[in-house]
Amino acid sequence: MKILALRGENLASLQTQFEIDFANGRLGDAGLFAITGKTGAGKSTLLDAICLALYDRMPRLQSNKKNDAEIGRGEDNNRIRANDVRSILSRGKAEAFAEVDFQANDGTHWRARWQVRRARGNAEGRVQAAEQWLENLASGQRFAGKKQEVQAEIERLIGLTFDQFRRAVMLPQGEFAAFLKAGADERATLLEKMTGGEIYARLSVAAFEKAREEKQKLAQLQEKLGDIALLSEEEKQQLSEEITVLKSQLTACDSRLAEFRQHQQAISTETALQERMTQSVQALAEAKIQCEQAAPRSAYLEQLDKAQPARADFTWLNQSGQQIERLKQSLTTAQQTLVNHQQQQHQADAAVQQSQQSLNQVQQAWQQLEPKLKQAQVLDQKKDGLEQQHQSLTQEAQSLQQQWAQEDREYQKKLAEQQGLQARCQQLSVSLEQNQALAVIAEQFPSVQDNLKQYLSAHRTLSRFGKERQQALQDQQAFQLQEHKFKQESERSLKQKHQLEQQLAELDLTALEAAQDQNQRDHRLSQQRLDGLRQLIGQAQEWSGLLEREGRLVQEQQELNQARQTAEQRLQALAPEMKLLSARIEESEYQFQQNQAVLQLTDYRSLLKPDEPCPLCGGADHPYAAQHPAVESLLEQQHQRRQALTKQYQELDGERHHLEQLLPQYTQRLAVMNDELASIQAVSEKTSAQACAQAQSLEISLSADITVAALREQQHTWQHETEQLHLTLQHLQQQYEAGQNRLKQGRAIELQLQQLAQAESRLSHELHQLAQAEAGRQARLASLEEQQQEWHAVLGQRAEALNQQFGSDAWLAGLRELGEEQYRLQLNQQVEAYRQWQQELHSTEKQLHELVPELTQGQTRLQNLQKQQREIEEKQAGLFHQIQHLWQERQALVGEQPLAPLEMQQKNLIENARQAVSTSEQQQRQAGEAYAASQSALKSVQQQLSDAETEYDVIGQKWQSWHQKLGMTESELVALLSRDEDWVAQEKTALKAIEQALAAAQTRLSEREQALKEHQPVADVARHWFGEHKIALTPDQQATHLTQWQSEKQQLEEQHFSQRQRLAQAELAEQQAGALTRQLQQQQQHTELWLEMSELIGSSSGSKFRTLAQGLTLQQLVLLANEHLSDLAPRYALQPVPGSPLALQVIDHDMGDEVRSVESLSGGESFLVSLSLALALASLAADTRQLGSLFIDEGFGTLDPDCLEMALACLDALQADGRQIGVISHVSTLVERIGVQVAVEAMGGGRSRICVQG
Repeated sequence: MKILALRGENLASLQTQFEIDFANGRLGDAGLFAITGKTGAGKSTLLDAICLALYDRMPRLQSNKKNDAEIGRGEDNNRIRANDVRSILSRGKAEAFAEVDFQANDGTHWRARWQVRRARGNAEGRVQAAEQWLENLASGQRFAGKKQEVQAEIERLIGLTFDQFRRAVMLPQGEFAAFLKAGADERATLLEKMTGGEIYARLSVAAFEKAREEKQKLAQLQEKLGDIALLSEEEKQQLSEEITVLKSQLTACDSRLAEFRQHQQAISTETALQERMTQSVQALAEAKIQCEQAAPRSAYLEQLDKAQPARADFTWLNQSGQQIERLKQSLTTAQQTLVNHQQQQHQADAAVQQSQQSLNQVQQAWQQLEPKLKQAQVLDQKKDGLEQQHQSLTQEAQSLQQQWAQEDREYQKKLAEQQGLQARCQQLSVSLEQNQALAVIAEQFPSVQDNLKQYLSAHRTLSRFGKERQQALQDQQAFQLQEHKFKQESERSLKQKHQLEQQLAELDLTALEAAQDQNQRDHRLSQQRLDGLRQLIGQAQEWSGLLEREGRLVQEQQELNQARQTAEQRLQALAPEMKLLSARIEESEYQFQQNQAVLQLTDYRSLLKPDEPCPLCGGADHPYAAQHPAVESLLEQQHQRRQALTKQYQELDGERHHLEQLLPQYTQRLAVMNDELASIQAVSEKTSAQACAQAQSLEISLSADITVAALREQQHTWQHETEQLHLTLQHLQQQYEAGQNRLKQGRAIELQLQQLAQAESRLSHELHQLAQAEAGRQARLASLEEQQQEWHAVLGQRAEALNQQFGSDAWLAGLRELGEEQYRLQLNQQVEAYRQWQQELHSTEKQLHELVPELTQGQTRLQNLQKQQREIEEKQAGLFHQIQHLWQERQALVGEQPLAPLEMQQKNLIENARQAVSTSEQQQRQAGEAYAASQSALKSVQQQLSDAETEYDVIGQKWQSWHQKLGMTESELVALLSRDEDWVAQEKTALKAIEQALAAAQTRLSEREQALKEHQPVADVARHWFGEHKIALTPDQQATHLTQWQSEKQQLEEQHFSQRQRLAQAELAEQQAGALTRQLQQQQQHTELWLEMSELIGSSSGSKFRTLAQGLTLQQLVLLANEHLSDLAPRYALQPVPGSPLALQVIDHDMGDEVRSVESLSGGESFLVSLSLALALASLAADTRQLGSLFIDEGFGTLDPDCLEMALACLDALQADGRQIGVISHVSTLVERIGVQVAVEAMGGGRSRICVQG
């Protein structure tokens, strides 16, 4: 993998678009280049841009929750989190991007781009989500996928994750420098951060938590096993007998309750039938009364039929009278309308004359106004032209005024700026004069800083050496006490070990485990046999119940089939009988109607006259003109016969309807029974198959054709076998528990032996470590004395050099007074301030020189603008006088009113007057037409009234003749004819309903008497049963007995349920005890495994496994680092400190392989060691032979010329293998040594630019 090019824009201080081509040009030819620039200029931003384009992450921003505060001003709604990479977008910019061209591990070239923008391209808009894409440079095809998929593809092409890339390409030698000088806890944290070893701490905590969780599960199982209570076989046998007795008592109670409810229902049915019969008797009596009361209504209907011939004349007379009244009202209305129309005609004539006069007046006024309007229009056009010129001059004057104001503000601003710069120049000159002593220090400030740093480092080192020597002496005394304590513990452990081995031999765990395994096998087989028998018994009970239910359903099905056949046969017999009766009824009805027609001719016989022919038959003899006894007798006989046939037909039809209702019920019930029977047979077959299969698995003979009694007998046999198996299982369980106790004792002894062995090993290891630590301590004391002498010499040299640079030892007094940090901070601030004063003075003088010509030009522009304003004001005054003169002339003609509205107003008046004339003339014509029509309508109404009165007189004479013909008074005849046809039809329907109600009441009474007679034997049996049981027939007595029996049944059910529950719980407890025992054994094995795991690597804080893993990682890191260190500094080699797996020491080959602490290394030496560790970490993170680009950030300032040359030679060797190495540094020697530089130049205002030099 190799970085080929980098591009970007608006990334922090790098606000201008830039491009760095690492593959071509000067950078492509040079394998080693430097990245230079001031602090804060943006050097590290280049590395951030590379990571953004590839991984959407930045090394400086870690994705954690500790740094998720939203940054920005309080009133800013667009704030983002501090660890959000989008915060790199330059302030005030709408978008930014970072783009990297790179060569993948397979040799292909790709381009990765990251970009972010604000909403709507507005610099103040909300920051949107970042975008990232990947493109193949050879094919130009972009990788299609989501952001996560693009990220995964980049990792595949590069072969590195972000953390691996950060460690392998951007060498963290600065972190290793801190690692070498940090304490134990901080050193572990730094190493974990650099190597990514956080997973080992999580594994350690997970092992600890899992062991604790498994231990809790084991305790819970032991507690559950102790809580289970088991019943003896005698108690279970007693429970079974009690359940059988209670079940038989429940069966008897259910039978008694069913019989009671059956007889109670019989008595209730008898009472209901009696009540219905009484109701039928009452209904028949009421129907007869209604028939008697309806007789006058029938007579009234006959009289009404007699008066029907006069209905036409009655209706005609009423209509004629109503028409005369309407015509009289129309005559009055027509007369009034004629008067109104006459008045309207006079008013219309006057309106026509008045509207014509108004039109003449308006036309005369327009002839006078029209020439004045044309003259005023010419004046308005001239005035509008002058006003447009005046308005244009006014706008021009305003524009000049605004330009003058703007120029004046700019001029005053530059004038104020000149005064401020002059004051600042004077102030800076005074400050430089007062701090002249800093001039010499500022010129050689890097050297002063280096001497001061070395002086303070030597001082700290000497102080640390003194403390370390004192601590070593104290550790030596503690070692002697600890060694004695460890030897005593070892002797006690050895004695305890012999005792436990003797106890373990006596237990003989191998034979005991074999016996337990055999016991478990026997227990498992017996338990399986018991479970199978219980399942078989349950299946057999269900099977026998299904067989009994199937027999009952078959019997009931046969009874229903017989009843349905009887009903169908009766229906078939009823069909011809009803057909014959229907024919007879039709014949009787026909004869009755014929005779009735003859009888209705009576109404016309009164009109027959002797010796005159009959209008119907033409005969001159009229024998029945007075009476007709034979016809009336025959009609009565036919009426009675028709009623008898109808009643017989209704009875047969009722029976047919009843049977038709019963047949669907029979069919539906049979269908339900067939479905239920099929369901029971299917379930029975399935249950029998399951029971037979279960019996076969238990080697028991069972046939599917077995009878219910034989099946019951088999159940008793199987129940006895289950009881015997219970006893066997109990005996096996007791044997198993005794063996488990002995096994548990043996396991505990083995565990104690393991713990003793571990303790013995730990003591031996600790004694060895103490001895090594003591030997190292003695060597360290000797080394400390030598190093103290060397550092005293360094301290004196640096102090002398500082005295020469400062000119005195005043710096030492300031250092002692302020302290190291405060003094260095104050010195840096003073030098930086002095340098800034110099730069600011030069910049201010330059700005003053540039302002002079700008002020002169501004004053000239102001004078020109004032002259142009005066010329425009003179032109405006002349135009204003001309406009006033034209306006006065216009006012003299038409006043101040606008011309167009005035002309429109006058024309509207003329048009309105013409419309008024037209409207009044039209109204005049309409009034004349209306008057003529009113005269014609009045004559028509008068003629219609005369004709109607003549017709009314003729109809009145006919109406009077009907009174004599019918023998009725006018009031009686009017009352009869006032009844309409709807009333007559309703009355006939009501009388017919009364007759039908009487017949229905007689039929219901007969049916209910028959039903009561049929039910009487069942009711007698019920009364006899209640008498035998001494139960009164009153509802209260029956309810009392029913409540008592139901209470007894409920008590029996509760007792039965309670006893069955106890038995089921006992069986469940036995099953749970066996299952819990097996679970306890399995859980004990799991717990022991995880306890061992926790003992090896587990800890609540995760430190145990983390320390072990980090120690191994550090050893591998040291091996790789020594390979690089042999090139950088052959004198030294790294080595872990014995007893302290995370501490390092240095082997000095030039001093006879003397062991030195890393703190004793100088700044340059520490840098070389840190660089070797960083290169080693890169080798661990990835195969560095595949990495074509490396970046090293800072640290070269601590090297002397020889070490610097050696480091550069090592870097040259690395880049000679084809790598391209970038070094970020401020050191001028390094920059001069490296020919090509990527310079990041600060331009002021927080902006920088990039250029390639060399």
